[in-house]
Amino acid sequence: MNKDKESQSLSNNLALTIAKSGDLELPAEILEFTIDQVVDEGILKDIPVVGWIAKGVSVTRSISDRIFHHKVLRFLVALEMTSQRDRQDFLKNIEEDPEYRRKVGEHLIIVINKIDAFEKTSLLAKCFDHFITEDIDFDYFVDLSNIIERAPLSDLKALCVPPSQRVAFSSAGIAVACGLLEFDIEPSNHEEGQPELGTRISKYGKDLRDIFRGQLRNRIAKEKAQREALFGKEEW
Repeated sequence: MNKDKESQSLSNNLALTIAKSGDLELPAEILEFTIDQVVDEGILKDIPVVGWIAKGVSVTRSISDRIFHHKVLRFLVALEMTSQRDRQDFLKNIEEDPEYRRKVGEHLIIVINKIDAFEKTSLLAKCFDHFITEDIDFDYFVDLSNIIERAPLSDLKALCVPPSQRVAFSSAGIAVACGLLEFDIEPSNHEEGQPELGTRISKYGKDLRDIFRGQLRNRIAKEKAQREALFGKEEW
């Protein structure tokens, strides 16, 4: 199989696996294993929908391939929270539109491959869950996933703190470059002083924070209710 066909097959496999892999009941201990241990114990080989991962980690594969498949597995485990009904809607969409399926699968492959920490895969899965449920669209998921890939893991973890705690990034400059912060004009602390250039959390940062905390859907519902109270129900 040439590289183009292999890539296309991988993207299709990943998109379809996401849609069909609900209620796999994968053991929690799977995240403590290396991908080789998981395959050796036969956990994946006994689950048809993810059997292609087991085939992808044969001894002839490189270390980078094995790491990639391990990240894919962690991503799938983290997506187990997505309801079967939402998966069915997603499955219908990607089965009806092969080009859409290819686009989704290819982007996931690119981002998962570039992610530099296994822990980021669960954060990426939380964003993808919101895409599956159509709380965010695909283009916005792409933006958020690219930020997850670029941002230091410590800054992403900083977004996960409880609301009572202040979000503190390791470097304002890096957080701005990644899209978590944006520049803002702040009043001077000195009397009659000039405004100063500061930073504030960006819309991307706020949305990632609320996704990681499990609060985005409630916020969207509250904002929708407020708009309807002011302007009436939205017409589509």
